[in-house]
Amino acid sequence: MSVTDKLNGYGPLSGVKIVELCEWVAAPATVRVLSEMGAEVIKVEPLHGDAQRTQGPGFGCEQTEVEDPTIDLNNTNKNWVSLNLKSEDGARVMQELLAQADVFVNNLRDKALVKLGIDYATLKEKYPTLIWAQMRGYGEFGPERDTPGYDAVCWAARGGVANVFREDGAAPSIPPQAFGDYNAASVMAGGILAALFNRTRTGVGEKVVCNLYGVAIWGGNIGVMATQFGAPYPKSRKRVPNPFNNTYKTKDDKWMLICMPQYDKYYNMMMEITGNSDHVDDPETWNLPALKSSEKQPVVIEWLEDAFVTKTFDEWDEILREHEVPHQKCFRYTDIIADEEAYANDSLRWIEYEAFGKKAIPMSPLRFDSYGDPPLILSKPIGYHTEEFLQKLGYSSEQIAAMESAEAIKCYHGQDVPDTIFPSTRQNAGEAKCKW
Repeated sequence: MSVTDKLNGYGPLSGVKIVELCEWVAAPATVRVLSEMGAEVIKVEPLHGDAQRTQGPGFGCEQTEVEDPTIDLNNTNKNWVSLNLKSEDGARVMQELLAQADVFVNNLRDKALVKLGIDYATLKEKYPTLIWAQMRGYGEFGPERDTPGYDAVCWAARGGVANVFREDGAAPSIPPQAFGDYNAASVMAGGILAALFNRTRTGVGEKVVCNLYGVAIWGGNIGVMATQFGAPYPKSRKRVPNPFNNTYKTKDDKWMLICMPQYDKYYNMMMEITGNSDHVDDPETWNLPALKSSEKQPVVIEWLEDAFVTKTFDEWDEILREHEVPHQKCFRYTDIIADEEAYANDSLRWIEYEAFGKKAIPMSPLRFDSYGDPPLILSKPIGYHTEEFLQKLGYSSEQIAAMESAEAIKCYHGQDVPDTIFPSTRQNAGEAKCKW
């Protein structure tokens, strides 16, 4: 039984068919977002599989022949077909799948797409209603258009993230792997949805393109503009323009971040609650224009540092909540994994591995009231659904065996992997319905 059958018509994209020819993270994660909206996904892998299958140890995770947490992060709720697109039979099957698809998502480079006959210009002529979507490292134009790229180089390095998130004077930061990929996936999913909507009005397909470098620039909006006004990044926390948008250490060695953009409005209140009432109405520090002119940002920051270090985070948490000061302890991922808020809103969901036990998997953040929390089915080994989908296309068992013998396709012949659906925390508690 295909994964689609188990979804049981769930989601606003139920009935939408996506063919995916993607590997690594950004593009597969795009499709995962759409799968959690109920789309039927046929993931086409080469015979050796998605290159991400080799990355478990490199990402700090473990894997077995049938369980792979790093693949699961980007590939839940998918059907797995393995084709050799360089073979005549494999290429034909791919075209048959595309002929039935609403969306084709890929992250191959242009030359490879042309060589395989699945570039936009070719498929637009064959399938005029098809949404053709491509994730790229860099844009379609410019000197880097044919350069391969990962989020580490396109997003973190060239996009400025590694060099502006750091404290001024420190070495470039190393963002968590694939952080930019998931940001790009969210943008790309939105573009595909817009194209699908537009097709309902025009009856015509579309080309949708997203690139990692562009996503980094988009995310850096304020920094890019501020730099042009003489306020470059990286910054030192000792000299931020607004001392109420900064990090501070508490008595128990916890770091917290305060975000009070309206410095002028809340200046006196902040001076009062931090024990700095003698600085109320100080003409050199009481509003941002005055503070910029006096260049006393480091002075105000020092006042606040001296105050916050006198109490524990829990003590400050109570005081700041009472005065509705937006703040939060600076979490590490260990804190997030233990955070009830994440499970109550299905941002994290518990799954159970046979080899690795109970683990928390991040979920895409969109929810639809009519459908509730989506079903979640983990990934499968290479070629797990190949035979099933070829049979749906009309191929006999003999033809499938011959194609596999000729290495045009790959079918899975190992132990069955159950289509276990892992519900959300609220669904498990009976507080939310399962609409699948």
